[in-house]
Amino acid sequence: MTLKNDRLFPMKTTMTISRLNQNGSAAVRLAKKQGQVAITEHGETVAFILSADKVEALLDMLEVLGDRQAMKNIRAYEAGKLAMKDVECLDD
Repeated sequence: MTLKNDRLFPMKTTMTISRLNQNGSAAVRLAKKQGQVAITEHGETVAFILSADKVEALLDMLEVLGDRQAMKNIRAYEAGKLAMKDVECLDD
């Protein structure tokens, strides 16, 4: 499956698959620096290399999305039905 639209991961950094084959470590360094690298073949995105930070953020997001109560609270906040508390209240 190739992705023709990179809406989920807007890419600032791309690398061709032939360059990846020649210098894979450069792709890893770019992903670490930029967060992600799109790998292209014949002008189409065919893969992504993600930094560890990006993967951790995605896993955190998936955890929140899978938490029904958290999602209920987020929807209530977005609808103006729930107020946000200052983080300092956690110290009490």
